[in-house]
Amino acid sequence: MANDDNIPLNRRERAALSPAKRQSIIKNLFVEHDRFKDAITAIGSFHMPVEGGDPDFGVLTTLCGDSRTGKTFTLERYAKRFPASDGTRGVIRRVVYCDMPIDCNLRAMAEQIADALNFPHSQRLNTRGLVGAVLLEIKKQAVEFLILDEFQEAFDVSRKKNLRDARGFLRKILNLRSLNVCAAGLVETYELLAADAKLKGRGLLPHHLLHAYEWDDPADQKLFRLLCASIDDRLPFRENSNLGSIALAQRLYWVTDGVIGILKEFLFAAACRAMNADADRIEMHFLADAWDVRKPIGQTFNPFVDDLKDAPSKEEQTLPKPPRNKFDDGIFSKK
Repeated sequence: MANDDNIPLNRRERAALSPAKRQSIIKNLFVEHDRFKDAITAIGSFHMPVEGGDPDFGVLTTLCGDSRTGKTFTLERYAKRFPASDGTRGVIRRVVYCDMPIDCNLRAMAEQIADALNFPHSQRLNTRGLVGAVLLEIKKQAVEFLILDEFQEAFDVSRKKNLRDARGFLRKILNLRSLNVCAAGLVETYELLAADAKLKGRGLLPHHLLHAYEWDDPADQKLFRLLCASIDDRLPFRENSNLGSIALAQRLYWVTDGVIGILKEFLFAAACRAMNADADRIEMHFLADAWDVRKPIGQTFNPFVDDLKDAPSKEEQTLPKPPRNKFDDGIFSKK
């Protein structure tokens, strides 16, 4: 698994860096794992289906998956491959990335796209005028591929008017016949888009699903262990932590459910403890300490201390009511 981090390749050199630089390496660590490679390839095909050919147009596509599986990171990474350039008629933005705000309506959707296009706007311009201006700017800036991240915020079935407006705006963009659109979000995003016959008719909704690793799948288990080992190889410690071994990788899988974003955050927490102790590597007790402050309230099981055969089921991990304490009878207690 490759990466593109501009950090010292020698383990000893990385371990000798300042605490701040070592912390930054771990926080920003990037490994081109298989999920990322597959997703970036899919996005590229949504944009340009023929290698060396022309950008496609008029097709709605989607990248979907559970939270923290790497959708946003992948989309931003792809967009950065196409920096803005100067054209004869002004700035050219071949690929534009923008994310939808929470509780997004038509106005907010248009404003987000305008901001991504660096197009100035004000509240004096009504929503209809802003939508029209955004459509003109998309054409003017020769946008080939528009990425709308967190699109489930615009496609909320409980807000029927917003849903209708978002569908209408998408159709107007696709009707420009000069670009493709990728709507990214949770799995239900695909389901909501697929339920709209007029939108699905724009290319039958090509999609790519980003999903977590499954430990019970031999191929996925091997890939998850490879990911853990690849992260281990890039850590700024004097020795390898053996994260890719079956014993450790299975425990890491248990606390992260195979979700890449959660794995990175958990390993960051354990690595910080190892750095504070000036340890040569991430030892088991650092992982145990990191889980102790993250496990559900009331749970006693720790996979880095206890045997995995004693692990509670997912149903048993639901949060119980917090225990009563001495403050319960104070002014904040319920009567």
